Amino acid sequence: MQKLVQRSPLYSIYHIGSEEIRHRLTTDEKGVQTTSLSSRSVQAIRASLDAGLVRENHKLTDGLVYLTISIAGGPYVGLLGTVVGVMITFAIISKQGQVDVNSIAPGIASALLATVAGLVVAIPALFIYSYLNGRIKNIVAEMQVFIDEFVAKVAEFYPDSDSPSSSPSIKG
Repeated sequence: MQKLVQRSPLYSIYHIGSEEIRHRLTTDEKGVQTTSLSSRSVQAIRASLDAGLVRENHKLTDGLVYLTISIAGGPYVGLLGTVVGVMITFAIISKQGQVDVNSIAPGIASALLATVAGLVVAIPALFIYSYLNGRIKNIVAEMQVFIDEFVAKVAEFYPDSDSPSSSPSIKG
């Protein structure tokens, strides 16, 4: 379960934010860690989180290219098979010298089977692509909201080190 959570895009974003906070909090000469972050540090944390969002978005959308190739290419491959099948059927007809429906029908039927195969690939790929793309958009939106809330909590909990009040306060 823990490995599954660690592969989550939201976990990756959270981990980036946590590491950035840990990296930016300083320790004084007595070994006491500061409890404030400058506004520049908070902006840098947001930039790191936004970069993480872009990387996670790329990971999520990486495999969709195969579906788009199937959607766009499947019907064309099927059409190519149909055209080749019809050409072969016409070549057989020209060798026989006569046109007989019983001799043409099997060739045309097998040629059209290639179109069916192309559509059988493309249509489900279109539905799967649409479903996954919608899910990815929702996940990315959730990550963006998480980043906004995370940065707001960081700014609230670690007040600006340049401001007069630097004691942490947690609000529900």
